[in-house]
Amino acid sequence: MNTGILFEPIQVGNVELKNRIAMSPMNMGYTGPEGYASEQTNAWYATRARGGFGLIITECAVANPYPWRGSDGLNPLLADSQKKYRQLSQMADVIHSYKGAKVFIQLSPGWGRQGHPDLVKEMIAAGAPSAIPLEMDLRNINHGWARQIKRLGVTLLEDFGGVETLRKMSDEEYQGVKEIVHGYLREKLPEFYHIVRGQTPRELTIREIEQLEDFMVDQACACYKLGFDGVELHTPHGYLLHQFLSPRSNARSDRYGGSTENRARVVTNILERIRARIGPDKALGCRLSGDELMPGGLTHDETCALVKLFSDAGANFFNVSQGSYENPGAAFAPDGEDEFTRWAPGIKAASAGRPVITPGFLKPQTAAAALAGGRTDLISLGRQAIADPYWPAKVKAGRSADIVACARCQQCYMNLFEPRWIRCAVNPTAGFEKYYPELWQDEGLMDVRAKSFMDKRRDLPRI
Repeated sequence: MNTGILFEPIQVGNVELKNRIAMSPMNMGYTGPEGYASEQTNAWYATRARGGFGLIITECAVANPYPWRGSDGLNPLLADSQKKYRQLSQMADVIHSYKGAKVFIQLSPGWGRQGHPDLVKEMIAAGAPSAIPLEMDLRNINHGWARQIKRLGVTLLEDFGGVETLRKMSDEEYQGVKEIVHGYLREKLPEFYHIVRGQTPRELTIREIEQLEDFMVDQACACYKLGFDGVELHTPHGYLLHQFLSPRSNARSDRYGGSTENRARVVTNILERIRARIGPDKALGCRLSGDELMPGGLTHDETCALVKLFSDAGANFFNVSQGSYENPGAAFAPDGEDEFTRWAPGIKAASAGRPVITPGFLKPQTAAAALAGGRTDLISLGRQAIADPYWPAKVKAGRSADIVACARCQQCYMNLFEPRWIRCAVNPTAGFEKYYPELWQDEGLMDVRAKSFMDKRRDLPRI
């Protein structure tokens, strides 16, 4: 199939993208220890910008200074105070230095029940809409996760017959398996137990929710001034904002719980207030799960109702995903590709035709077919962008055969949770970009000012 459609420009708000290929937001853990963008952060993004991505969506930056944000264990990028602004501004400038590259920053108030505070603050519980702990259903483990669990020396999944056998278990059969696995993790791998069976969060007060909204609005508006082309609210995958949206995790009876409109209130409040301050045109959107894929969770129909509310509140693009930590095989890392596109048409219709971004692709032909069929407006690459940062450039040059394909092995995800420096099984430079300037230094892609300076420098006499 002709892949030219991947390189057609598209307008998102007041931002014109040079092509329809985005890099998905991914927390690689490369930030500094206090949440500052690091030299490795910049080199990571610069390599992908050089590789031809028209839009870089940053990892989730946490816009919340309070320890109940429940996210410090994953060392996220922070946008929680003015101290971070210079590094964030530099990050945007680095990405913009590559011709035509645009950058949206993804903002979140935290992990909620899917995380826990800094371990030195172990007496502080994570804040969430309701005091409902998460519990991962191990029947939702996929083959990629199973390989990584085996790498850790854990053979329990194989002992129970493997992934396919687990998937077919009834609730009664699974109960016994769950008790054995939980006991094993508590004794042998306690650092993983809280991922499978989360700590009980503390229910946030109305005042804390209002503070959450205040910080999200202030930091989003600051990010436009720092040079980011757009802001994406982080509302998928069972994280804190998603927890408000989902009846599975929100049992409140006040104005932030109950009806769809009430559960959406925290997000609609944030969107309305940002839009009132930035005007009608800037790119402002949401990433959300097309379906939570868990009993009692968000269905696709209710997600579409939320999209309508968010559109009315000021969102002018949407980024599609699915699932949550409780369904890890679907949420972040399916074994195959093009598994998220099924939700995009419904979301596009509910948003009255606003641009929709859909992730999860490996092959250029599959991505081009999704665009040509009108199912989505932009495609994005997550793990595939780790495996081969030059995917767009190779496709454009007619070198698709040279693409290094993501092995779907989940090493990158498991490294994040271990925790280890995140590596890639098929790309040995991933995580070490700052040590390989040849990956991101390309004068042909420098902005005009930098190129002019470099040209003049060559004319200086040597001493």
